[in-house]
This record gives sequence, C-alpha cells and structure tokens, in this order.
Amino acid sequence: MAHQAIYRKWRPMTFDDIVGQTHITKTLKNQIMSGTAGHAYLFCGTRGTGKTTCAKVLSRAVNCLNPVNGNPCNECAVCRGIIDGSIMDVTEMDAASNNGVEDIRDIKEDINYVASNAKYTVYIIDEVHMLSTSAFNALLKTLEEPPENVIFILATTEAHKVPQTILSRCQRFDFRRIRNEDIIIRMKEIGAADGYNITDDAYSMLARLADGSLRDGLSIMERVLAASGGTVSAEDIVNTLGISTQSSVFELTDAIINGDGAAVIECIDRTLAEGKDLTQLANAMLAHFRALMICRLSDSPQKLLDYDPQSLVRLKAQSGRMTFEKINHASTLISEAVSNARLAKSARIIYELAFIKLTKPELDRTPQGIMDRLAQLEQRIENAAVPQQQSAAMQSAAADNSEILSRLSAIEDALHNGEELKADEQPRPQPEKKKVSHRLYNPIPKDELNFEYPTAKLARNWRSTVETMKQKGAAYVMPLTNCTVTFDADSLIIVVPEDRQGFTFKMAVSHLDAIRENFRKVTGSPYNIKIVNRNDLDDEQIINPFELPHGEGTAEKDREENTAGQQGDSVRTDADKFDEFIAKFAGIITDGDRIKPGDTAELNTGVQSSLDELEDDDNDREEFLDANELSSDDDEDS
Repeated sequence: MAHQAIYRKWRPMTFDDIVGQTHITKTLKNQIMSGTAGHAYLFCGTRGTGKTTCAKVLSRAVNCLNPVNGNPCNECAVCRGIIDGSIMDVTEMDAASNNGVEDIRDIKEDINYVASNAKYTVYIIDEVHMLSTSAFNALLKTLEEPPENVIFILATTEAHKVPQTILSRCQRFDFRRIRNEDIIIRMKEIGAADGYNITDDAYSMLARLADGSLRDGLSIMERVLAASGGTVSAEDIVNTLGISTQSSVFELTDAIINGDGAAVIECIDRTLAEGKDLTQLANAMLAHFRALMICRLSDSPQKLLDYDPQSLVRLKAQSGRMTFEKINHASTLISEAVSNARLAKSARIIYELAFIKLTKPELDRTPQGIMDRLAQLEQRIENAAVPQQQSAAMQSAAADNSEILSRLSAIEDALHNGEELKADEQPRPQPEKKKVSHRLYNPIPKDELNFEYPTAKLARNWRSTVETMKQKGAAYVMPLTNCTVTFDADSLIIVVPEDRQGFTFKMAVSHLDAIRENFRKVTGSPYNIKIVNRNDLDDEQIINPFELPHGEGTAEKDREENTAGQQGDSVRTDADKFDEFIAKFAGIITDGDRIKPGDTAELNTGVQSSLDELEDDDNDREEFLDANELSSDDDEDS
C-alpha cells in the first residue's frame, strides 16, 4: 500500500475526535440526534482547523444507519460505502478548479434524482469563495429551496468573499484556531500510537510552528521524523527547518538592549553560518517582541505565552529593560526589513542595518526612532536613584530631573500631534529671486504704482477686450481667457499657466502679432502685449490690478477729468477713452454673451470703435430698396 500522510491517516472519523471545535461538534451532534439537520451549512475558518473533516463526518452522520450519540458508527454499509467512495450520494467538489456556472448546473441537474443508497444526497463544496459570480447566482435558488433529500455543506477560508445572499441561506459555523495545548495532546496521541520518540520540548516547538493549524503541525512533524529517523528533539527541528533557536533570539535581543552593534553583526553571521534563514530569524524576533510586550502588560504572561519556566524568567528580565517605544520601534523596523528584503539582491545588509538602527536609535530620524531615544533617556533618569550619602550638588542635579522630564513630555506631545521638532531658531536663507530679463518684465517704481496707472486700467478691462476681439473673428484668442493678466511699465503681460502640452503658450506666441494688432484696434492703445510662462515670474511680479491702492488726490483728479470731458476730448487719455468704450460695451454685452442682430450701430459694424473719435454722419447711411421699388425693378428686367 502506498504511503499515506500522517494528517490523512489520522483524520478524525467522528465528531468526538475533532480537536478544538467543541462548540461546533456539540451543535451538530444535537441536530443529528433530534433529526433537525439543516439543508445548507457554511464552515468558515483558517487552514487546518477541521472544516473539511467535519463536513465528511457530517455527511456520514446524517446517512448512518446506526448513529451513536450523534456520531456515525462507521461500521454500517452506508458509512463504509461513503468512506471507500463506493456510494456516490456524497459528492465533494473543489471550487478552486470547478468554479464555473456549468459545474453548478451539473449539480442542479443531479439533485432532481433521489439518493440511490443513502437517505440524503450531500454536496461538499470546498473553497466555495472561489466560485464565479455567475456560479453563485446559479446556486442561489437551489440553495434556498433544495429538494428534501439534499444537503449542501460549503467550506471556505475567506468568508468575506462569499455573497451575503449565500450567507443568509446557510447555517454558519466559525472554526477557531486550535490552541497549542490541544495540538500537543493530539500529537502525543499520534506519536504514542505510531511508536515515535519525540521529546516534550519538541512537541512544544511543533505546536508553536503549527500556528493554530493541526494539519500544518502534523506535516511539520512528519518532515522532521523523516529527517531524524523516528527520534525527534527540539534541536532536530531547528536543524531540519533552518529556524532560529530561542538562545539566538535572546542573544540578539540582549545586543539590541545593550546597544552593541558588533554583537548584532556576530549573531547574524553565526546564524548564516549555521544555515539558518535570516527571514526566519526576523519573524522569530517579531514574535519575541510580541512576547516582551505581553510580559510588560500582563501580570500572568504564562497563560498567554508558550514558554518553559526558565525562558519565561529570562523573557521577563528582558521586558523590564525595554520600553514600549523600543518595542514599537523594533517591530516597525523589522517588518519593513522583511518587506524590503524580498526585493533586494542581498537581504543580509537589509537585516543588518535594521538591527543596528535598533542598537543606535540616533541613526534613525523617524518619529519612532526619536520616541525611542526619548523613552530611553526618560527611563535612565527615572532609574537613577540618589543615595543619601551623595553630595548635595549631585542631589540638586538629580532634583532638576523633573524639568528635563517635563521638557521630554512636551516634545513627546509635539510628536504625537504631528508637529516637527524645531532646533534653535535660525534665520532661514531666503530663496533667491528669479532674474528676469528687462525685455520680459520692465518694473514700475513703487511710488508710481497705483490704481490709476495706465497699464493697470488696461489690465482691469482685459476680459472685455478679449470678448470684443472674439467678436471680430479672432478665434485664436480663445485660450487667452484662462490666462492671468498683469502689467509692467510699458506692457500688458499675459501669464500663461503651466500645462502639460504647452498648447496655450504655443498658440499665443504663434499669433502674437495678430493679437497685438487686434488689441490696438480695439483699445486704440499704444501699449505692447507680452506672453510669459507662469514659472518665469515671481509672485511679487504678478500684480493684481484690482487690489492697487488709490493715489493721493484721485477723487479731485476724477472731478477735473469729468469736467474736461464735458468741455472736449482734447485732454482725455487713451485709457480714459477705452474706459468709456467698455462702459458702453458692458451695458449691452455681459460675460459670455454674444452680439445679436439689431443691437446698436457700434456693435453691428464689428469694426468701428468709439476710440477712433469719428463723428457719425447722419447723411452717411446705406440705402435699401423698399418693396415697391424692388417689384418695379423686377418688372423692368422682365
């Protein structure tokens, strides 16, 4: 007969044999004895906790001819037929490889037939979360109202991936991780039955490595038995699996506590020389720091940790020398090292740097590193007892520790609140201003810059100017509507925002001459137009024309200009004339509107501007034929 794996050979045959799931097996046994078994079950839990085993036992129990306290007898014809596979009324399906809608349709066709040898037709679907959406939809109605002789047992390790519509139609049972004590008891039963010679410390180590999964523990045990020849000790497990011993973990932790970087390098070198894996060492260190945290928090850590008394004493001694900040810092650094080492060609340097940073927190500028250093300083100050026989000067120095502690607390609060640690306030060097060419930007003297500056007036009316230019058919000015407008001593400056393709800047530069010409026609202004990228100017060089201060005597100047405007246009500036034009224009057209037929003559022409200072000639009008003249001309032509 071919060799059979230990976990298969010793698979439980009854509910009573299932380890660590009493809360589930008791319920199922009561349902079998009372005849109230459900039509759909969902078994959830991590790997190796007994989901599939419990499903197989349940499939025999509901069909057993002679059940014993809810357990299958495993002796009747039905039980033996289900065990050896000769009875086809119990079907197992792996949804990981049979996850399509056609597989579910086959089941829907089969359930229409009554069971041939058993009382119930049982379908066990393992890893049910792997079914496709269409397959779940096909199963939905059948799962809700199956025939009376059909039972579905679904098993999954990821219940959150199962649709709620499926969950609501099943009786859900959550399988717990198996405790180390239960794993050890079961392994000892198997070892004694098969005649293996395994030490108690080896059983404890196997249970820790199983991590709550009995199947994993039995698989590791079989591997170690094959390597050691039937006699297993803790040392054999370490040598076979390449894991780190507790002594090396304690030694590395002592080096970190003492701040001995050389000892860290020696420990890592020795681990590699012994053929151990550094990733295994890092994972063992993470588990060790968790144990240190539990020792600091719990008054009875032996209930939560699986350590022998001697190791537990050493663990408590180490935990008394470490702060929570150090444990947190160590866990963060080691976890990052494990993640980074997967992608590195040389994992050794990654782990060495991580452990050396723990010995020298001053090398780590992260908040966790700074908190680690502060916690160590605080611990040293608190542990510094002052004997009465010491000098008064030393006692007074120790009395000042309260001030140091208060300052440390303030720094700690600042770190927790996300504030940056500030060193001595020193004037930071101001960034150098960009050197802008005089041709690109001609600065205005500050004493002359005010609300009435000529180019400032033009900048304030830029949007209306662009709108008028568009009415004249200048379509290439469209991108300019999104630009910022500023000015200097002799020009209007169109500041183009930064964009990925630079379309606006290229468009504007290629038509710059046409834009300048249209600008002069519309405004009658002699001022120039420049096109500049936003990153070519400083913030101070971009002036908002609407936020400029009013110059002294502005009100009197306005009254004088209004009086002069009534007497004649000879004293008006180009900018004043442009303001009058915009005032007229704004009364008819708002932002975004278009000129409509039938509006005023100035707008209908599309070319004539009030800035041309040409008087309208009442006699200079176009003549149109009326209806009578048009008909008479037609008659003559005919």
